[in-house]
Amino acid sequence: MNQLRIVMVGDVDAGKSTILGRMLVDIGAVTAERLAELETSSARRGVPIEYSFLLDAFQVERDQAITLDIARVWVRTPEAEFVFVDAPGHRELIRNLLSGASEVDIPVMVVAADEGLTQQTRRQALFLQWLGFREILVTINKLDLADDARDAYERRAREVRTLLEHLGIAASAVIPVAARSGDNVVRPGATTAFWEGPTLIEALARISRRTVRDDGPLRLVVQDVYRRDGARIVVGRVESGTLHTGEPIVFWPLQTGARVKRILQWPQGDVPYVSAGGAAAIELDARVFVDRGAVASRASDAPELGHVIRTRIVWLGAEPVRTGEALRMRLGTREMPVTLQRIDEIADPDTLEPRHGERIESGDVAIVTLLARELIAADVALEGSSIGRFVLVRGNAIVAGGQVEAVVSQSRGEGATNVVAMASSVDRDERAQRNGHRGGVFWLTGLPSAGKSTVAMVAQRMLFERGRHVYVLDGDTLRTTLNMDLGFSDDDRAENVRRTAAVAGTFADAGFIVICALISPFAADRELARSACRAGFYEVHVACDLATAESRDVKGHYRRARLGELVRFTGVSSPYEVPESPDLRLDTAASSIDESASHLLEFIEERVLLAHASQR
Repeated sequence: MNQLRIVMVGDVDAGKSTILGRMLVDIGAVTAERLAELETSSARRGVPIEYSFLLDAFQVERDQAITLDIARVWVRTPEAEFVFVDAPGHRELIRNLLSGASEVDIPVMVVAADEGLTQQTRRQALFLQWLGFREILVTINKLDLADDARDAYERRAREVRTLLEHLGIAASAVIPVAARSGDNVVRPGATTAFWEGPTLIEALARISRRTVRDDGPLRLVVQDVYRRDGARIVVGRVESGTLHTGEPIVFWPLQTGARVKRILQWPQGDVPYVSAGGAAAIELDARVFVDRGAVASRASDAPELGHVIRTRIVWLGAEPVRTGEALRMRLGTREMPVTLQRIDEIADPDTLEPRHGERIESGDVAIVTLLARELIAADVALEGSSIGRFVLVRGNAIVAGGQVEAVVSQSRGEGATNVVAMASSVDRDERAQRNGHRGGVFWLTGLPSAGKSTVAMVAQRMLFERGRHVYVLDGDTLRTTLNMDLGFSDDDRAENVRRTAAVAGTFADAGFIVICALISPFAADRELARSACRAGFYEVHVACDLATAESRDVKGHYRRARLGELVRFTGVSSPYEVPESPDLRLDTAASSIDESASHLLEFIEERVLLAHASQR
């Protein structure tokens, strides 16, 4: 039987607990004695029967008629089994909301017809977006209080859909209900007679449970390392993909690799593989350093690495947080110190529009940049990954929950956070008028031996002969000077791109046409390069099939990579992410170098020449 885990969210007194209580009554899960006790209790307080009392566990909740703690309710029907998490709606109790929502398949948002979308409801919608939900079910409750139930429902439904569309969340259904009378919770009722769709419980029965992916990229999060009969046993949980005996894996961020010698599960013993969702103990064929918090993957689908991460957080601390504050981040099973480097934007809970601020208050959703001295391994877009979400700790208290949105490589220092760039006394427009052209960065990316540097040098000579201010930044040349301290790990590759982009952006600001020739295999790094070049950035894919590139390998790099002498070589043992929509594509397998350089020349001049500039 399909079991669906559901979190109920909504503002205080929207009727979440009443909906669940009424559902229990209407499916026959409440005894006549318990219902009679409830009627007596409500009468003693001089209020109508409160179905929410069936859920509320604390006496203080009965006295205040609010939910102060997470309640879990199991509901079984012939079609499905539901586990409801009734989360409180109070701003002060957001921690419980996050706790409840982190373990469920779909949220049910309850909106009261008389109040509509409140600030708290909008805030909770932002939290659900942060938690990664892309679909929710909505109920419009208390329609029995409206003069025209249909009109009230349609008006509130439009408001909700507009909000969710803005956040990129789909509403699987918007169900009208009147929880106190039970209309359309389990069975249709008079108040919702206009409705031709399913009841709430019918709509829930049609939703499928989210499942972990056995065919996704491998992620084994290490919980601990033990010694057993002289062997070192790595214990962890497979969150995605399938781990097989005998396959090679890499542990991040340590970047140590070994082959899986054995996989042990209790009580079976040795097993050939473990799938997503399963816990396992593994023995490796080599003594490599692995500790708690490491993440194992295949070399081809590694998590992203960097010292700086751009994140979306929900701030829960009673006191605000400001730029420069030191915190601790718990990511997966790892904990490390981080610094709040920058507050990029804060979401306004009323308008959902971004605003800027110098501090983040309790309950705010914000985009922030965090800096860590240690290298961070994190997932950006892998659903359900525990290294894609984190919590922040101040002292001994959890003060924020967050989601990783981007990993930004940075040099190993903390970076300069207390300096202000000096504005130039000559601006770009003045330089452009003097030179006859604007500056710009033309970023040539492609496989090794695709022809990037050769095309760049030929195009540079052609532009120079035409009187243009032009310079080539070549990847191999930079690795003998500016970037001589960098290796070829993903982190070092990203840093290589970052430094080159910084230099290119400075040249472009000075009015130069800058042609960069770098493999730059990862799309995320190229996007960061684009953001670093204010004067104009153009991605040029120097396209060439692998066989042709390998046939041009005068340096012998491909041969050595095939022999295993060069590790992490792009195209052989490290991936190359082909640009999806480059500004220009040059096919050097189909065109000569001169033809490709001429095409590049025309492309550059179309974008940088001023109207009065002439060919010289």
